[in-house]
Amino acid sequence: MAERPSAAQEALSKVEDQLSCLVCLEPYTNPRLLSCFHVYCQHCLEDIVAHNRQGQLECPKCRRPTPLPPTGVSGLQAAFNVHHLFDIQEILKKVKEPQKLACEKCVKTTRKATSFCRQCTKFICDMCTTIHKEYEEFEGHEVVTLEKVEGDLIRLVSPKKTSPHCPKHDEKMKLYCEPCGELICRDCLVHIHKDHKYCVIADTFESHKKEILDSLGPVEKQLEATDTALVNLDGRHAEIVEHGGTIATNIHSKFDKLHQALYAREGELMAELEGHTQQQLKSLSAQRKEVEILQTQRSSCLHFVRESIRTGSPGDVLKMKQGVVKQVRELVDTFDPNTLEPRETTNTCFVPSAQLVKDSKKFGGLCCVNIPRKAITEQKVTAYYRFLCPLNSAPPEAKLVSKLTNKTTKCAVKERGQGEYEISYQPTVGGASELIVRVGGEEVEGSPFPVAVKTPIDKLGTVIKTINDLKSPRSVALNQAAEIIVAEAAADIVSIFSPTGDKLRTLDTRGTAVGAMKNPRGVAVDGDYNILVLDAGNHRLLKFSRGGDLIAAVGSRGDGSGQFNDPIGVCVNSVNGKVYVVDYRAHCVHIFNSDLTFSSKFGSEGNGNGQFNSPCDVASDRSGCVYVVDAGIDRVQVFTPDGGNLRQFGKRGSRNGEFNFPLSICVDSDDLVYVGENWNGRVSAFTCEGVFLKSFGSIGSEPGQFKSPFGIAVDQCGVVYVSDNGNNRVQIFS
Repeated sequence: MAERPSAAQEALSKVEDQLSCLVCLEPYTNPRLLSCFHVYCQHCLEDIVAHNRQGQLECPKCRRPTPLPPTGVSGLQAAFNVHHLFDIQEILKKVKEPQKLACEKCVKTTRKATSFCRQCTKFICDMCTTIHKEYEEFEGHEVVTLEKVEGDLIRLVSPKKTSPHCPKHDEKMKLYCEPCGELICRDCLVHIHKDHKYCVIADTFESHKKEILDSLGPVEKQLEATDTALVNLDGRHAEIVEHGGTIATNIHSKFDKLHQALYAREGELMAELEGHTQQQLKSLSAQRKEVEILQTQRSSCLHFVRESIRTGSPGDVLKMKQGVVKQVRELVDTFDPNTLEPRETTNTCFVPSAQLVKDSKKFGGLCCVNIPRKAITEQKVTAYYRFLCPLNSAPPEAKLVSKLTNKTTKCAVKERGQGEYEISYQPTVGGASELIVRVGGEEVEGSPFPVAVKTPIDKLGTVIKTINDLKSPRSVALNQAAEIIVAEAAADIVSIFSPTGDKLRTLDTRGTAVGAMKNPRGVAVDGDYNILVLDAGNHRLLKFSRGGDLIAAVGSRGDGSGQFNDPIGVCVNSVNGKVYVVDYRAHCVHIFNSDLTFSSKFGSEGNGNGQFNSPCDVASDRSGCVYVVDAGIDRVQVFTPDGGNLRQFGKRGSRNGEFNFPLSICVDSDDLVYVGENWNGRVSAFTCEGVFLKSFGSIGSEPGQFKSPFGIAVDQCGVVYVSDNGNNRVQIFS
């Protein structure tokens, strides 16, 4: 049996645990105190700050941030109490083997130590112990035996209290400056803290110590509360475990009684499924015979007529013509193409009942569902639902729910006979929706079924939702999860909203540091959910992950490659993955690779084809062509992905198809082009060739009106999102 470790060994192990840094797992070097009262090595904390993108210091254990002083980590409070533990560690190492412990007071002697002096922090022999008791200079020293030391060394060892030296004047700091809360020396008092209220440390220590201890009162109460809470939580944990066991016993008891009935019901359902399957196969076999007859009739017709023409005389052929042609026409007219489509499907599934009842024959049933995946606004859409088992069950329930507005459209359910039902609905809101189908209170397999409600362009223009209380929204974009991303220029943030308009998170690192933003203008999303932000105030392009981590930052103010002079609009080309940035004052478009390395640029100041006069926004279509809206010339120009000019459309005016200082542009999945106009206060839609289709909106603050529509985005269903800058909102149209 292993020997039980001594008290000194146990104490040493406990102390060494307290002296290990949780980051490097080594003994502390230059220990520093965080605001959460956790202690780490100075070099470990410096590594944490160096690897933090914002240069912040977060506690590795509790994640609480600690403000850094101007001098960095080295300026944090030194954890001087740790040095006392190092002293205790050294003494404990000696106490661990008392038989080898020699007196540390005697000169040139090997007398065995038998006691320990707290004030001297030395081990002493019997002779030195006697001297401590008899000599006046040792009056007040507390000497204890080694047995007592081993039992309570941590309490017995007195901390070394030394007066710190002034780093500026190399003398002891014996004064305390009240206004500054600093230790100072006499020279500091004369040269730096002149006229400040000060006191001698020895005279004021007790009052300040009392103030510090008094401040711990609320902490002690909170600690008591947490201790009580932990006891209560442990008690509740035990109650829940015990209660769970009781419920589990009840569940097992109930289901033991149900198992036999369920096994019997399983057999009935399997037999019914077998009957249903055989019925389907029989139906398909009969259909196959019908098709074989059709095949034989037409094969005989072709063979007879062709052989008659080949072998008969002209007279014979003409003699039979009238009758044969009539028979052929009758054969063609009686042909039904629907006969060729299989009448039976493989969409049978099992639908359990909503709850177990005493009559186990009502538990479960078979059904098959055929739900359309797309619907068109203003048209009545019908889905067919066949409920096969049991036939006497309640009919299905269905509803269509808009994912954008949460608006529910009631569905009509009509029985067609033989367990088959017809579900019909007429969507009133465009965008992504879900069809929810329930039988007996339980959703059928596959429910909810996605339904993409496409908004016809001629019906577009109704406000279905508004996101208010934004701060100068300059641009809007959508990611693959239908989240709404808005650049709020006046707040120096980018906000991300759910499809229903609830705020999810923000990118809000303000300032000029890398990753910070000042006056964000354009936003776009690439194929990996990454968010591209034009940091106009700092003349650069930022790339963030969906969660908000900075991935890359490029650009600076200037006229060189990859430099900007007021970047305002951005898009990601879905064909080549490149990023296009419109530079308002440089009158050009920059092209970056997907990793934001500079590729090329095109355009110059002027009114000719391929030139710009205050370009404001950029977009691309399915083929990769690039569309640039040019506010100064009131037109849209279309380019190849490399910047070759293809065509242009638009001119100044207020009539349909004309522009008045266009600010924003977007191209949807059908290559329809949407342009937001500042002074006309509207959004106009065109074909990719520039043919006018539709416009909506006017100048104002009412729903459907605009004051500077700076940004446009369109989802897969044709729902249009407009950042209404002057009204501090995003309006959503269907």
